[in-house]
Amino acid sequence: MEFISSIVGKTIDYSVGPVGEQFGYFVLYKSSIATLKDKFKRIVEKYDAMQQYVIEAQWNHEVVASEVNTWLTNVEKKIEEIQKLLEEDDEANTKCLNSWCPDLKLRYSLGKKAQKNTRAIVELLEEEGGRYARVYNPSPPREVRSSSTCQWFKDFELRKSTVQNVLNDLKNEDIDTIALWGMGGIGKTEMAKEIERRVKSENLFHKVAFATVSQSPSLTKIQAELAEKLGPRLNTESLLGRAKELYSRLTENKNVLVILDDVWEPLNLEDIGVYRAIKEKSCKILLTTRNKDTCNGMSIQPKIFPVELLSEEEAWNLFIEMAGDYINASDLISIAKQVAQECACLPLAIAVVGSALRSKSDKNEWKAMLQQLERPMPHDIFDLQAKLYSSIRFSYDYLESDVAKSCFLLCCLYPEDYDVPIEHLVRYGVAKRFFEGYDTVEKTRLDVHAIVRNLRRSNLLLDSNKDECVKMHDVVRDVAISIASKEEHGFMVKLDKGLKDWPPTDRSYDSYTAISLLLEEMKGHPTELKCPKLQLLRLSCLNHSKTFPDNFFNGMKELEMLSMEKGCFSLTSLPLSIQILQNLRMLNLQSCLLGDVSAIGTLRNLEILGFPNSEIEELPLEIRNLSRLKLLDMKGCDSLKRIAAGVLSGLSRLEELYVGGFKNWGCTTTMEGNGEVTNNNASLAELIHYSSQLVVLEISVPSILCLPKVLHFSNSDFRFNIEIGDIDNWGNERYLFENTLILEIEDASDLEEHQTIRSLLKKAVVLELEIGKNSKHIWFEKEHKGILPCSLKDLKISGCEDLEYLLEATSDSSPPNTFHLLE
Repeated sequence: MEFISSIVGKTIDYSVGPVGEQFGYFVLYKSSIATLKDKFKRIVEKYDAMQQYVIEAQWNHEVVASEVNTWLTNVEKKIEEIQKLLEEDDEANTKCLNSWCPDLKLRYSLGKKAQKNTRAIVELLEEEGGRYARVYNPSPPREVRSSSTCQWFKDFELRKSTVQNVLNDLKNEDIDTIALWGMGGIGKTEMAKEIERRVKSENLFHKVAFATVSQSPSLTKIQAELAEKLGPRLNTESLLGRAKELYSRLTENKNVLVILDDVWEPLNLEDIGVYRAIKEKSCKILLTTRNKDTCNGMSIQPKIFPVELLSEEEAWNLFIEMAGDYINASDLISIAKQVAQECACLPLAIAVVGSALRSKSDKNEWKAMLQQLERPMPHDIFDLQAKLYSSIRFSYDYLESDVAKSCFLLCCLYPEDYDVPIEHLVRYGVAKRFFEGYDTVEKTRLDVHAIVRNLRRSNLLLDSNKDECVKMHDVVRDVAISIASKEEHGFMVKLDKGLKDWPPTDRSYDSYTAISLLLEEMKGHPTELKCPKLQLLRLSCLNHSKTFPDNFFNGMKELEMLSMEKGCFSLTSLPLSIQILQNLRMLNLQSCLLGDVSAIGTLRNLEILGFPNSEIEELPLEIRNLSRLKLLDMKGCDSLKRIAAGVLSGLSRLEELYVGGFKNWGCTTTMEGNGEVTNNNASLAELIHYSSQLVVLEISVPSILCLPKVLHFSNSDFRFNIEIGDIDNWGNERYLFENTLILEIEDASDLEEHQTIRSLLKKAVVLELEIGKNSKHIWFEKEHKGILPCSLKDLKISGCEDLEYLLEATSDSSPPNTFHLLE
């Protein structure tokens, strides 16, 4: 949308009598056209917003109100009429330039039409049907294409022909199921994604729904992934109900391609909700598998396309692309060809080895690589070619830092095909002291994200469809677990299926440094469970646990990182033995049902504390005892009702606070901030004495009265995401957000003396404003006459009915990248 660099002109007074009105068509001709153009921009914006609302409603299977459809039809006709009128005006101006005398009759006609259409636009803007548009319009889920996929899939002749043959068969009405079959690491997923891209570009199907099945499939997860591409989340909890709902989506869309990636065992497509849709010709299936028998054991008989190894020429060309074509012109070419040959024409092996050797000019490094690839495969790796294992192992060994190796191995603590939050790696990094001497969590965060980018470039990690997450190829994960389980690392990873009890082990628990388990529910463990070396424990449960062993943590006194996710806790209070963990630096209680958490206040060395998406009602006063706490995360704690007064003032080393969505702050009753506090909850005034050290702040406050005027955010790295006013728009899961201020206020004059908001406005990158009155000249910097902050990229304005201008036409300031003026 074109940025409006000036001006909302004054509206013509249409209340004059008939004679004055006729005369006005001549005298105010130019003004009438200018006013019409201004109103025309508004109605077009409103029309576009309403169209987006309709798209959203259809996306969510909602029924659009009839008055909205009527309004859209009327506006569309009016837009066409005005466009013709403005074209006539352009022609009239051209004639005027070529003639010494203007056409007065034409001007009279145009002026009359302009005023008539202006009145019509004003009426349309005020109609009931035009009030359904939402200020903030959510859009359908973004599609993120993996950069790794783009690297791996090449137009190799055999694969190119296979893809084309699959596309041809997808057009064949007699074929409803197709399978890509081949060994792990050969590129089946990449081919499936290439087929998905081609299907979309050629419009072969109305919708494409992609889901990853994996070795231990969850039918509800598969249903959720498919439903996400076809509409909103499934509402039903039961498997049968979800199957019926998904079947309904498939038949409504009629022509859908369902892609099921990484199928290990025969799937019951009827339980998922797909089988009947296939039989009724509403959808077709494309699946990938490394087991041909999987295809034969299903209720459908797919046409199978084998995915073969690359030819030697293709393998060499891919290797050069990964490693760099400089090797063609160096003395490395002979040994490089030997290394490439050891990759056995497997795309994954070539990608990780070539990436690891990129820009390496020392022949000794290449020789070491060759020796590594020639080593035998460990006995604990099954269903994996020796060459593939060796190539991934080599790539790991040649990572340039121990921190990169740690980040890589930490990713194997999560289930297969899991979207691993990079923020988890950041917090492990703080607790494990990845970077000695770093004085803030933010510095660790930036470096960990840089390391993850390098791991993605090396093909050891893959892009994820979720923001700020990464994935591991299942073959790479198998190798990572094999490496991590060796004595020197001491990892135990049991996540394939929910365990009824703690797993037996062929060695003492004494040797483990990290344990990651998926349990059916949290109950029982070995009576004398002693883990004296254990530093990291990650547990998640399939079912909510009503009981928890009181002595559970007795043998883990050296524990530094504890992550309990999903159903691990459903308790009125935490187990008493948690107080033994005096070395604990990071505690993550995610998606748990929590009651009294006051016992956490005894963990005096805690630096990272998170309750993301947990059901917790109160953060008790005892939390103030965590004097070393650097980060407090309460994202998604929708049940949170109270943060005890005094909690924040005790967290003297706090750097990052995430409590977006919680609004029950203690607020003063006066703009000066010296009135009584309205309740006994924590007040943001508690942040005042250490606000200069805050690095990240994410909060929601119900009114400007809750935000102290004297918060000094002087840290040079300070980032914020702050929402002020009666706004229900929270749902941000990102941690690398840009400076965002969403402000809803009744009177703009309240802002002029508010030092805190002044400082936020100076640094805002994303700014959303809704102001009731006194917004004639929106106040940004009083002394700069309304000039926008130079950091601003995205500006949205709603309300502000008396707004006259945003930016002086003579200003040298650049406008924001995106500008929205909403009625």
